[in-house]
This record gives sequence, C-alpha cells and structure tokens, in this order.
Amino acid sequence: MASSRNPRPADLQALVAAQLRPRLAPGAHVLLGLSGGVDSVVLLDVLVRLAPALRFSLRALHINHGISPNAQRWAEFCAGLCTRLGVPFASEEVDIAPYRTLGIEGAARQARHEALARHAADFIVLAQHRDDQVETMLLQLARGAGVKGLAGMPAQRTVRGSVAQMLRPLLSVPRHAIEAYAREQGLQWVEDESNNDMSLRRNFIRSRVLPILESAFPGVRAAMARSAANLADASGLLDQFADQDIALLA
Repeated sequence: MASSRNPRPADLQALVAAQLRPRLAPGAHVLLGLSGGVDSVVLLDVLVRLAPALRFSLRALHINHGISPNAQRWAEFCAGLCTRLGVPFASEEVDIAPYRTLGIEGAARQARHEALARHAADFIVLAQHRDDQVETMLLQLARGAGVKGLAGMPAQRTVRGSVAQMLRPLLSVPRHAIEAYAREQGLQWVEDESNNDMSLRRNFIRSRVLPILESAFPGVRAAMARSAANLADASGLLDQFADQDIALLA
C-alpha cells in the first residue's frame, strides 16, 4: 500500500488547505463526518492543524448505523479522539430500516446524509478519496449511468434540507497516501469488519475488480479519476446549456 510517491504530511495538509481556502470564509462553521476509519481520522487531524490559520470552527459528528456489533465501540473511540484533540463532538444513532430498498450500503449512506443535514453548519466535510471515486464510477458504469452518474461524487455540492455545502477535500488523494500519512503521524483508527464482506458490491470492486484492472493497466485508478473529473465538467456544461434553453422558453 505504501508508495514512493506518497505526499509528505505537509503536502497533504497543503492540498486540503488549497481545497478549503477559496471556499471557507473566516468564521465558517465546519462539521466533519467522523466514522473512526483511517480516512476520516486523517482528515480530522488535518483540519485540526488548519483551523487556526484558515480561521474556521470545527465540530465532528459520528453516525451510529447500528449495523456492526462494534458500532458502540467505534462511537466511543471517536468521542475519545475528539476529547484529546479538543474538538466538539456529537454522536447520533440512525435507523436504516426505512431505506432498505436501497441496499445496506445505500441505506446507511442515505440515513447518514440526512443526519448530517440536521446539524447546523456552513460546510459538511467528508473524507472520501480518489479510490472511493473510482469505485463509485465503476458501480455507476455497471448500472448503466449517464454522464452525471459516471462523474461520481462531486467535490462540492448543496445539501438537501440544509443551508450547508458538502465538501470532499480528499477526493484527489489516493488511499495509500492517506494510510501513509496516518502511519507517519502515528494516528490510530478503527477497522470496519464489513470491509471484508465480498457480498457488498463496493468491497468486491475494491478487492477483486480493481487489482485485476491494475495488473493490466498500471495507473488505471488515476486515469479513471481523471475521466470522472472530465465527465463532471461535461455534466456541468450540459446543465448550463439546459438552463439557457429554459431561459429562452420563458
């Protein structure tokens, strides 16, 4: 998982700062979705370091989906971590049953996003990274998605039911670089045992599909992430053209 091309901790911090600086006005209220996994723990560490210079306030919210037998332990880990860092923390239990038709992953995501939207913030920050984006693109491709779906997750979007904007400042960062940062900084995190469940489609893509693609096409993850970004640009242009057409009809 390690790579000679991993960014140094200061580089990763600078990358996140470059994503946040144009968007966050001084005094902005930032809410981090903290799962306790390595991605969100690294983003928490980075945000704590950036908050004084960028002058934003930071809180963390842990969503307990009640799926894993370890769910309560994860919530306690997140609470302890935030206490040590001096970050205000809240934990919320959600019921995924109303969304079961979306599948367990989709249900958890829907319940999680709705819970995040209920908390007052200017920005909701999530820790999805480049590999998550590639997995999302492949999932959408398998579903026959169009331009908007194949663009994957946006780096910034509005949040339904909230005035907040959702930001994903790690979306261009590969998983191995995040893991390298965590090791170098001596961070601790929790491991979700469901990551080994190959019946979950995202896990299957991560563990079975992408390694095969990468063996034939080295660098395929970076290439697919570029494709997602290009498709996002195309989707934005199509929306602009549609708005212009609607304006002409008004």
